[in-house]
Amino acid sequence: MINKIKFLFFISLLLATLWDCKKGEPAPVPDTTKPTITIAQPTAGQIFVAGNTIPFKATFSDNDLLKSYEIAVSKVSTSALILKNVPTSVPFSYVKSSTSFTAGVRQQEIDISDIVIPANTATTITTPGKYNFKVNCVDGSNNSTETTVEININ
Repeated sequence: MINKIKFLFFISLLLATLWDCKKGEPAPVPDTTKPTITIAQPTAGQIFVAGNTIPFKATFSDNDLLKSYEIAVSKVSTSALILKNVPTSVPFSYVKSSTSFTAGVRQQEIDISDIVIPANTATTITTPGKYNFKVNCVDGSNNSTETTVEININ
């Protein structure tokens, strides 16, 4: 008799559990698709002069939701010759993090012109040479993509 009661209790518990489950709705599939970045400006090998700006124009897109982007400009590492009595050479660097995407968008174009290369002075010059212009984008599921364009500063 006790076994029948346990069996009936187990069956009723199982039926109650199945009854509460949502029928016909598949489990959510996690977003593993990385966002894409298409850079229109600057272009690879483009030359910029100290004291001027680097225009940035790119289109970001994702299958779900754009979250943020970051721009980082840094000198490509090379060996340097140090000369005395010459103005100090300072590598240009720039970092900008932004969450300025319009809320809920899957694609957006960003066009900024506030990346200023410091002007050369009598005591300091912007180190000429190759620089990496790196752009990183993160989507709503924290998938990220990075793309780099090599530019020149003279």
